[in-house]
Amino acid sequence: MIRSFIKTVASYFILLCVIFIPFPFNITKIQLAITDFIFGRLIGAVAKNIFSKSLSNTHVYSDSISMYILLLLFLILSIIITVVLLQVKKGSQYKERIFAFIYQLALYYLVLQLLKYGADKIFKNQFYTPEPNTLFTPLGKIDKDLLYWSSMGSSYGYNVFLGMLEALAAVFILIKRTRLLGLLLSFGILLNVIAVNFGFDISVKLFSLFLLFVNIYLLFPYCNKLYQLFLQPKNIFQPENLSPVLLKKTLASYFIQWLAIGIICLEVFYPFINSSNYNGDKALRPYLHGAYQVTNIIEGNDTLPAAFSPVKRFFVHKDSYIIFQDDQDEMKDYKLQYDKTKSLFILTDYQLKQTAISFTYQAADSILTLQYFNNGKENKLISKAIDWKSLPLLKKQFHWTVEGSNQ
Repeated sequence: MIRSFIKTVASYFILLCVIFIPFPFNITKIQLAITDFIFGRLIGAVAKNIFSKSLSNTHVYSDSISMYILLLLFLILSIIITVVLLQVKKGSQYKERIFAFIYQLALYYLVLQLLKYGADKIFKNQFYTPEPNTLFTPLGKIDKDLLYWSSMGSSYGYNVFLGMLEALAAVFILIKRTRLLGLLLSFGILLNVIAVNFGFDISVKLFSLFLLFVNIYLLFPYCNKLYQLFLQPKNIFQPENLSPVLLKKTLASYFIQWLAIGIICLEVFYPFINSSNYNGDKALRPYLHGAYQVTNIIEGNDTLPAAFSPVKRFFVHKDSYIIFQDDQDEMKDYKLQYDKTKSLFILTDYQLKQTAISFTYQAADSILTLQYFNNGKENKLISKAIDWKSLPLLKKQFHWTVEGSNQ
């Protein structure tokens, strides 16, 4: 009875989470709006009246207060649904069908997540090459999450390896005969993901825990066989008999399954096919993307060495930011827009104040000059582009021996 109750609660909890936890899908963008419309006010009311937290907005994103509350609401709602359905005797005849549908939905959802994150790694869309401003930030000043992201982004081969493991687990789960192997493989992958998220304080802890919960839910029907496999080695292990009964095999069910697989593939691969770019490191970058070392500063009619400049380096980020680094290695960033016709950088700070800076770029010697006014004087920052791609972290190196690494 207790086992059945827990299974039912878990099933409806997963169903609600799959439908309403916003995920940045490519095919549709309405999930966040729907979730906020249905649960937004309730989330705000719970946050304020129960947890004494006033939320500026109730949008749900990973590891936000809104997401914690939403999951709590789903748990309570799942318990209520389970208790109500226990009182409805006529509904018991549809119980197994409902569970079969939820199980299949959870299976496809896990496949989607594994394949999507796997493809993002293989095509270098998740762990990208570290940006120039990160490369010139002292190690001790880098947050753990950015440090991990940067280390991962520096190795294309390791990205491909991890991505192929995740994609392989997804394919194994789709195939009935290899489903258990795929679920065990994904269980190990997700355990490692959770360890990384907690160890490096990466803000997808709740979502990764949910995916592990889905994985355990999908493994649950195999518990007895796993027990026999690991604790009773004399028993014959027959993987073809392990899969739980799902939807009846009719023409319609086959059509739905292949439609689901097609949608998953479209969701995962469409962005790469549409952009014709299968390596995120080779994606188009903003104009003048890179790192620049200040060589001189001109204040009015005086030309001064770089030591007198308030800026040591500055960087044009791939996400259209300009970032200034001072002598203490502190960074200050602005949203960057271009007006190429007037040779202007338009900088926007976090208070939405805009500043226009003239620039000139000499491609022959990679000299970028920024012109601005300070205390009524015309100032110019003269800088030279840095070959940041030749830094040791980004060099392709491999050594079989320690002697080779010293050459």
